[in-house]
Amino acid sequence: MPPRVSLLILSFAPLFLAVGFIQIVLGAWLVTVGFTAVQAGALISAQGIATILAAVPLGIVSDTYGRKYLIVLGALAGAAALFGFSLTTDFAYLLGLCVVLGVAEGASITTWNALLADLTDISNRNRVFSLSFVMINVTTGVGLVLPGGFPAIGGFLGVTNYSLHRETLTLLGAASFVTPVVLFLLLRNYAETYKPGGKWAGLKNKATLLKLGFTGITIGFGAGFIIPLVGAWFYYRFGVADEYSGPILALSNILIGFSALAGPRLAERFGQLRAILLVTGSSMLFMLSMAFVPIFSLAAGVYIVRSALMNMSGPLMDSFSMSVFPAEQRGLVSALTNVMFRLPNSFGTYLGGFILGMGLLQLPFFIASALYSVGLAGFYIFFAKRSAAVAHGVK
Repeated sequence: MPPRVSLLILSFAPLFLAVGFIQIVLGAWLVTVGFTAVQAGALISAQGIATILAAVPLGIVSDTYGRKYLIVLGALAGAAALFGFSLTTDFAYLLGLCVVLGVAEGASITTWNALLADLTDISNRNRVFSLSFVMINVTTGVGLVLPGGFPAIGGFLGVTNYSLHRETLTLLGAASFVTPVVLFLLLRNYAETYKPGGKWAGLKNKATLLKLGFTGITIGFGAGFIIPLVGAWFYYRFGVADEYSGPILALSNILIGFSALAGPRLAERFGQLRAILLVTGSSMLFMLSMAFVPIFSLAAGVYIVRSALMNMSGPLMDSFSMSVFPAEQRGLVSALTNVMFRLPNSFGTYLGGFILGMGLLQLPFFIASALYSVGLAGFYIFFAKRSAAVAHGVK
């Protein structure tokens, strides 16, 4: 693994630690200090919408003018927004900060995978993407689980839960500025591996992108029906509230992050495409089995196994998608593949919530499994031959 690549990946740890904490602040804490559920939802939606709207134009900028300064500026904007959360609880200001955070995320998703692909080759790309995946999931998971220790810390120090949240926001927000500083130091002398010429060359491999998009859309739509709602499903199915399911989900986020390390070994043994199909298909079977599990503890265990298997395929899929496109198109491709997953995923979550509200607790699993099957079948049909070419370094 190239030393600069390892340091680049580790440099994002402070930023994603703060991102994980912000997720729990927006999703759970704000409603305990006077915000309505509608306001909390609006903040989360604003971030997501800003990410989607910013991703494609920033992807074109990445391919046209280069990635290193865009990723530094995106990290700087993200750090500023994260620190801003420690300065105010005014809804209008928080809404603006969420938009900035979404734009920063848009800059990240258009440049990060593309930059990692530029800095690697077929021999080490799977390992690099897996390390990146581990770092993101583990640090985000730690940020999510931090509030679990606040009651004990507050009792020991004699401070309120509100103060602990505010001080943690300040500390993590300040620490997140480490990321853009280190990125700048590592990339300031880096010469882009392709020749950004100030003029966008356009997207040439549209058919390949549409094939990737078909897989992303179907799996993203299917996952949306239940995966973001699994905490609510635990409550409806077993009567388990979030004080029990929340820590389990946060801890699983940390543990399953490490499962991505197995992905490159599976790819070396079975080939990249077969490894993706193997772990994604297995995760689908575990997800489907949750519909029939009778007790919470078993359902939680099955969910963790399902997530571990699915997370093994994530870095492999990212590595594959970056390998089948030339360097000058990777920024836009990274943006578009993210958008093609996120939009149907969000729509699926809305429909899944509607179905759960009707009391049809098994139906989301059936729909998700059917869509997974369609997406995986399409991926095999579209890329079985291309995967062999990628394995030998052919575009």
